[in-house]
Amino acid sequence: MGRVRGVLVAGAVAVAVSAVAAGPAVAAKGGNNDTAKACQQGGWQTLVPNLGVRFANQGDCVNDGAKGSAPFGAAGKAACTDRQGINGSGVDGTFESGNGRWACLFMTPVGTDPDPLLQTLQTACETDRGLFDPGQFDVGAFASTCMSF
Repeated sequence: MGRVRGVLVAGAVAVAVSAVAAGPAVAAKGGNNDTAKACQQGGWQTLVPNLGVRFANQGDCVNDGAKGSAPFGAAGKAACTDRQGINGSGVDGTFESGNGRWACLFMTPVGTDPDPLLQTLQTACETDRGLFDPGQFDVGAFASTCMSF
């Protein structure tokens, strides 16, 4: 009886140690978070890791985000390409990035206040830890940029 109890206790300890050791590994996967979504469908090719070099592949991008630091441009890409926004007023722009900066090219109808869209992009730039330039280049046309610091 004592031998069976010893085996059961040893088994329980082994299971507990395995669960504790596996916890951080499971958490590090990142799951279905915003960074993982931004890396999908070729997004990893437009995002830049915080170190400034390109990702080797989608898994490299997801892994970087799972470590807790979203790649530079993840927030900018999400904000720029959002078509819905609040009350259907998303930026709906074209996102470009490289060399530690990202740009969002978008149009607003003449007579429309671009400030809410620019504020959305500025907030995304601050989330990406960058400096924002609204960059209007024509009436209703914007080339807003965010430079990493």
